[in-house]
Amino acid sequence: MRIGDYYMTATLYEPPDFTSREFGFRKNGGQMVRHKAFSSVEKLRTFLIETAPDHVYFSSSKYEDPTAYPMEDKKKGWQGSDLVFDLDYDHLKRPTLMEAKKQSEKLMLILKEDLEFKKLLYVDSGSRGFHIHVHDECVQKLGNPERREIADFFGHYKTKSARKIINPNWVEIDTVVTIDFTRLIRLPGSLNVKPDSARPCAIISGP
Repeated sequence: MRIGDYYMTATLYEPPDFTSREFGFRKNGGQMVRHKAFSSVEKLRTFLIETAPDHVYFSSSKYEDPTAYPMEDKKKGWQGSDLVFDLDYDHLKRPTLMEAKKQSEKLMLILKEDLEFKKLLYVDSGSRGFHIHVHDECVQKLGNPERREIADFFGHYKTKSARKIINPNWVEIDTVVTIDFTRLIRLPGSLNVKPDSARPCAIISGP
């Protein structure tokens, strides 16, 4: 099946505040095309059918004008960001997809039961691992320092009585992704196209 044909019937995820999200696309290993926005999922679908990109991303942030560029001019008008976690098996000490799945399930449990987040989107990236998006209102205005604190909660070690001990909450998240509140992340429902394969990025569970 051609990429454009896939998008004719694909179930595309519609994130909250859809029209305030920035979208980005990559095709044939080329440069990322970003700072795009759409008035509806169907408008996005039409774009995907016509352009057939290999990769489709959306922003964890919401903006007054998601099409504004450059970022540093603050023309976008940042309104808040979801908290995003990324676990890829090739970044793990035990680099297997099974291990990434196991750790992502542990992360989901901690986010729900210990940190008491309610609005969680759990996603199979269609390639190397898993993404978890936290949509709770309490995370939306967090800056880099606060997001780093949350990332550190899952760090390998914690200090107790001047000793380093293994942190029972340790999960091998990609800290850079969690801290970055302007991140673009793969859109659920879109294809993750590799030279020899194409798999959908799929929702495992949602809010």
